[in-house]
Amino acid sequence: MFSFSYNNFVAILKSFPLCPMPKAIGLENIPVGEAVLYVYNHVTRRAEPLFLGLAAPARPPIRFLAEMTVLGTDLLPRTRSDIVNSLFRPGFQQKARRNLISRFLFEKFIDLLTCYFTTQMSRFNVIPVYLHEALAEEDRVAKRQINRQALEECISSLERNIPVAIAPSGGSTHEAAEDLTTQTIVAMLASLLARRGKTVKIVPCVVKERPEVGKKTYIKYVIDRILFYRFLRRLLSKLGAKGYQRPRVTVEFLKPLVFSKPYPTKAEKLEFVSELQQTIYAALSRH
Repeated sequence: MFSFSYNNFVAILKSFPLCPMPKAIGLENIPVGEAVLYVYNHVTRRAEPLFLGLAAPARPPIRFLAEMTVLGTDLLPRTRSDIVNSLFRPGFQQKARRNLISRFLFEKFIDLLTCYFTTQMSRFNVIPVYLHEALAEEDRVAKRQINRQALEECISSLERNIPVAIAPSGGSTHEAAEDLTTQTIVAMLASLLARRGKTVKIVPCVVKERPEVGKKTYIKYVIDRILFYRFLRRLLSKLGAKGYQRPRVTVEFLKPLVFSKPYPTKAEKLEFVSELQQTIYAALSRH
């Protein structure tokens, strides 16, 4: 079965019009040969890591923090459900499950897709984290262990100058920074590295989509990568047809920030997170 790694996956998506191609802005703001922590805005569509990976330098490969469901090591029914709902409309799912034979074939196809997806994700060297609520005590213990391991993986990678990418809570707006439950993992990572005598450069990354990439606009973004189609649309626009508005995905890399306090207070960490989120929010609001 066809398999790929992080590097050739990025190369394939850059070479063939299979997904929207983001335009990188501010690449000069990414430090070279240093520990880099990418912090990007994130919403529910989960496409921002893909756009960040395509826009950022290909080497060294970025290690993304990802919910543990993508690896299929646990919560496999939830992974399977996410795949089904991402690919098929509810109406199609109902039709596919209408009779015994079509339901059997559809379920087997989804099982195959889920197995393939989780196998490939394991090759991307992501750092799994436990994000959903743990109800049972056994799950709470597992959550603490998995997230502690994720923290250690992040520190180990950054010490070796392997970039790590994370979307902290409230990353798409500045308002959540005032909430005392705001995640401070970015400041925590920076302070833990500072104790070891290493400074990490925190690069805010702003992913913008115009219009929003969704099921209705995806084909428009992909077809726009074909030069002939783009030329034809512009020609028709010049001849008086409906105006051509090219869809745009941009990833802007802002100037890096530094949080070098080895033993910060909770208030200092929250203040830094607030500054980081407001920086991202300001760039998102800018046309």
